[in-house]
Amino acid sequence: MLEIGVLALQGDVAEHLEAARQAGAKTRISIRLRTVRTADELAGLHGLLLPGGESTTLSLLLQKNAMIEPMRKISGLLGTCAGLILMAKEVEGKSAEQECLGVLDVRVDRNAYGSQVDSFESALEKAGEGAPDLTGKLRIPFIRAPKIVRVGEGVHVLARHPNTGEPVIVQQKQAGKFYLGAACHPEMRTSRMHEYFLTHLQAALETK
Repeated sequence: MLEIGVLALQGDVAEHLEAARQAGAKTRISIRLRTVRTADELAGLHGLLLPGGESTTLSLLLQKNAMIEPMRKISGLLGTCAGLILMAKEVEGKSAEQECLGVLDVRVDRNAYGSQVDSFESALEKAGEGAPDLTGKLRIPFIRAPKIVRVGEGVHVLARHPNTGEPVIVQQKQAGKFYLGAACHPEMRTSRMHEYFLTHLQAALETK
């Protein structure tokens, strides 16, 4: 059984919980879900879902609660919007006091798609013939969304913005680890990204 947590300090926690529940049922992967607000609640997790929110506030709360280092040790992380920012190795426009996990080899530009009033929805394009279809033809929300402006050598682009070609969903695999990040919010429309996450996290754990 996979122990999966949802960081519940800010953001669309309920949507991630529901998407994970649906993903477990559809993939027939046995999971146990719990919300996480403290460092102690990170113990024993195989995977952690990082919802959106305000990335600076989230970072400061994680630092205050001594959660950053134990989060870096978790085998699987899935982050959307602010969650992606927290996972990124490089963040443009972050404040001096903001510490991120630095586990996903991308550079992101905070709020680069615009402010709250510039929020929009868009269908996404698969990044090539062999890429998984994580959103179908659904229109996915972008809410104060970050842009992925650099992708490291070990990072694979799974989906792109249909107009600009910019990467919007990426993954990174390494020994016993699986990271999945999205600049947008697929969890608000579909469980496909969570299904993909559970499947690949389970495979990563089998290689440890």
